[in-house]
Amino acid sequence: MRALMILAIGTACLAGCATQPQGGTASKAPAADPAPAAPNWTTIATPDDRARLAALGDSWTRARAAVPRRLAGRVAAEGALLDPAGALDLPALSPGSYRCRLVRLGGRAGYASFAPDFCYVDGNGAGLSFTKQTGTTLPGGWLHPDTDRRQVFLGTVRTAPAQVAPPYGTNPARDVAGVVERVGPLRWRLVMTRAGQGAILDLYELVPVPPATPATPR
Repeated sequence: MRALMILAIGTACLAGCATQPQGGTASKAPAADPAPAAPNWTTIATPDDRARLAALGDSWTRARAAVPRRLAGRVAAEGALLDPAGALDLPALSPGSYRCRLVRLGGRAGYASFAPDFCYVDGNGAGLSFTKQTGTTLPGGWLHPDTDRRQVFLGTVRTAPAQVAPPYGTNPARDVAGVVERVGPLRWRLVMTRAGQGAILDLYELVPVPPATPATPR
């Protein structure tokens, strides 16, 4: 009789345990992952530059359409540089000197390529800075991480090397913005949101300057 009572109590306990969650409380669904933080540049860029950056896709479309048919071969010869979808992974520029060649689409010429100038990328604890060192238009500023395929450039422009440019965001006429994308091995482009000389799109081809080879002693 006693054995039968113990068996009945054990059976009741098993039945109760099967319907009761551990700890006596209902289980909770796992918390959702927090939304990713917005890139830093979105808190720095002016509303005008944010709008221009968002409209770069349309600028590409209009600029390519404005190239005369007789110059289509020259545009095609530029390869991925002038391909709106030419961006590759790993867009970050390494510190050092670059040849920066201006290519202009739209406007009176439709397509124009200029002799390379020199630019410099410097890295320190604050991030990566970009400075165009030679030429008549000298943008300079900071490179901000964005996606796996681009960095965002925010800066100001000088018209002479000795000129001091105002801080970004204080003079809209001097503010400049763009995106840096890698388009090939050791080949990048800086696509600007504003173009000169009535053009639709200005971009710089960026190619690292090879390090100097030490002279061989005779």
